[in-house]
Amino acid sequence: MKRKTASFTGMRPIFTGSPSIVQGGFNLDVEGQKFRVGDVVPAGTLAIFNETTRKVQVIKIAKVVEVDNENNKKVTLYVDEFYAPCFAVGDSVLKVGAVTGTFASAPTITAIDNGNCLSNTGNVYVVTLSAAITGLKAGDVLTEVVKDSSNNAVERGKANSVLFREYEVSEFETGVDVSADTMQYALYERRVPPIPSSQKDSTGMFLSANPHVKLTQSY
Repeated sequence: MKRKTASFTGMRPIFTGSPSIVQGGFNLDVEGQKFRVGDVVPAGTLAIFNETTRKVQVIKIAKVVEVDNENNKKVTLYVDEFYAPCFAVGDSVLKVGAVTGTFASAPTITAIDNGNCLSNTGNVYVVTLSAAITGLKAGDVLTEVVKDSSNNAVERGKANSVLFREYEVSEFETGVDVSADTMQYALYERRVPPIPSSQKDSTGMFLSANPHVKLTQSY
């Protein structure tokens, strides 16, 4: 299968200073999640690291740019010159704020088109869903969902860290570093993939599962 991928590397920092990195190193959990070899997981992506397994799962999420008028199962997702979504065919997705119903009823991604380069705007990233999501519109946010113990669809989990930089998915092990403590610094929230309110504390300034990761709305 032919596939065009692109790196969204840039000089734009995602932290206001140098945060702490969790020691020991981790591998991307390619068994617990689906990934496409050669794709790039963006810097600043919310992550869940496990110090026992030494594996990291990420929160796959993206903002909707457009829902096709003629085929509402085709959804264009936001990209820029610094990052793009990292969904894979077979991922189940729902709209953030409306994650309900059984896991079996959640639409899955059946195709991904990110092969058309546009100057100054990165790649086009269009997903085709197995079923339309009622009421989905531009500005909404899609997130990967998983199955809970009652076979209901739920968000993957609460992030306890963020990816320190972007990582290209390897055919073999993909080593990643995460930050679980931004110290006196903060993550530029507007420079990374969307961070839903469900992942933040009541103030919106920290991750709810790890208050040592501070967020800032500054540019």
